[in-house]
Amino acid sequence: MEESSTVTLPDNLSTAAAEKLRHLPPGTYCLHKSWGFGRIKDWDAVTDSVTIDFKTKKGHVMQFAYAAESLTPLVPEHMLVQKAALPEALRKKVRENPVEVVRDCIGSLGPQATADGIQALLSPEIIGAADYKKWWEGAKRALKKDGHFYIPSRKSEALRVLQAPSALGDSALETLRLANGPKAVLAALVTLGKYWPEVKSDAALNEVAELLTATLSKIPKSQLAMQVELALARDDFFALSGRPPEPGSLAVAALAPQTPGGLSTLLDQLPGARQPKLLNALQAGLPESWPSLFVGLIPRANGRVAETITETFQSAGREGEVQTAVNRYIRERNITCDFLFWLCKNRPAVYSPLIEPQLFMAILSVLEKDQFSEIKKGTKLYELVLADKPLIAAILKDAALADVRDITRAILLSPVFEELDKRSLLAAIIKLYPDVQSMVVGTEKTAAPEAKIIVSWTSLKRREAELEDLDRNQIPQNSKDIGIARGYGDLRENHEFKAAKEMQTILARRKAELEQMLARAEGTDFAKADTSKVSLGTKVTLKDVATGEELVYTILGAWDSDLSHGIISYQTAVARVLLNHVVGETVALSTDEGGTRNVVIEKIEAHQIDLSIPA
Repeated sequence: MEESSTVTLPDNLSTAAAEKLRHLPPGTYCLHKSWGFGRIKDWDAVTDSVTIDFKTKKGHVMQFAYAAESLTPLVPEHMLVQKAALPEALRKKVRENPVEVVRDCIGSLGPQATADGIQALLSPEIIGAADYKKWWEGAKRALKKDGHFYIPSRKSEALRVLQAPSALGDSALETLRLANGPKAVLAALVTLGKYWPEVKSDAALNEVAELLTATLSKIPKSQLAMQVELALARDDFFALSGRPPEPGSLAVAALAPQTPGGLSTLLDQLPGARQPKLLNALQAGLPESWPSLFVGLIPRANGRVAETITETFQSAGREGEVQTAVNRYIRERNITCDFLFWLCKNRPAVYSPLIEPQLFMAILSVLEKDQFSEIKKGTKLYELVLADKPLIAAILKDAALADVRDITRAILLSPVFEELDKRSLLAAIIKLYPDVQSMVVGTEKTAAPEAKIIVSWTSLKRREAELEDLDRNQIPQNSKDIGIARGYGDLRENHEFKAAKEMQTILARRKAELEQMLARAEGTDFAKADTSKVSLGTKVTLKDVATGEELVYTILGAWDSDLSHGIISYQTAVARVLLNHVVGETVALSTDEGGTRNVVIEKIEAHQIDLSIPA
């Protein structure tokens, strides 16, 4: 084989081809459009050919003319050359000078110098796959600091080397202009906000506003959370720029659902930091309807939303409304673990009257529901109840002994607490109220019997039937299920066994509750109701003094309630206010909003509902 300097090239080669071949002597690295990266091994003047070692094809022979046409020589700075010739030196440069490495990648790849293209060039040969992401994030920070690079928000767009350092503000504005899709626009807008003072101008602001309006208009309804998040970021940017929030159909208040259910779903889909911003925007955009909308959110609210709702009502001087609403939801057991955790942990002054026995019963209720949910949300609340002994003291402060006994009994019967946790909780209660110790140790013998409650025969028989079904069917079937599940193997991994044991606890507790309720119950058909005044078994017609609205209530037993037909228990707050009043008297009824309404008793009649003993 002869050296290239002494090889005589064929006469039939064009001048251009001969010139190209002179740049492809043996040892030169090159690229072929089909075979890829390779290195010239030698020339052969006898056969007028070049031999190339490609990565996937060693010793490949090409005629001079074809080699001149199809091979591109690579300079030593090309990344493929550095990888092949000096891999250790390149690895050192990667560690010490990532900016220079990216510059070489851009020079090597040209229009293909995308984020993915650079990664494919460097990883895994030079930078391990597990380490690349961290290296790339650090490299991008260094590139931004250097200022000589255009870094696109889209992975499919190529990085570029700039002729001169760019102002960060101009670069951020350019990135926003080139952003494709709402996510990229959102990220670019946040970045532009950081550098806005550098480019602040009315023209730029108008350009940004038009761009955001166009982007928001194209987002489909199926991506409402993305649309609202971008609208919130837009208004944050406008506030930074001294421009008022966007009005009209693309205003945040116009985009967001105005029902508690829809708004709750949207809040769950937004990042946590955006949730208070959305509520604040709705308060400003819906000056008349926000109170009822926010009250409707309470049963679904997480801690961050609960705090924002509370602060909003307080700042508006409407603490009584939110306190009344939360109190109602607590008593209805219609509130989330997250809200209760926030309330119990922070105990804000506005809710101090609610730190009482009903709160503990609500806590117990939501923990029991959470126990059998696929997604556990009550763990923090469970741990708080056990660890925060001042919370228990606050709940039981000034509580009637009957309420303390109810809480103690509920804890004893609840399947929620582990045995040691249950003992710790009961010990804290006994320390405050020693009189309940007899309940815990099972020596209560002389305690006064609990007061009787009046119930209809219908509701009494219904609960007796439920107790009978438990004794005859559900509990025996559960015992069989436990026996069958026990035969499935290792109890530690036996989900069927665990589920059956959990059901056993629930059934035992329900049986104890029914037995306790039935022991206190006294059945009646209210046939001898006293209609000279509001009493049990009467139907009362009321008239609202202010509006003239007619209200009709039938007051029956403790277990009778059907609001759709106006039937209420004598133990409800409404019934307690009405009892013993006569026709013509005016009484004040509480409203759900925390106020009162004056009503006149117009008529008192005997009820017309069949409450006789079922056949």
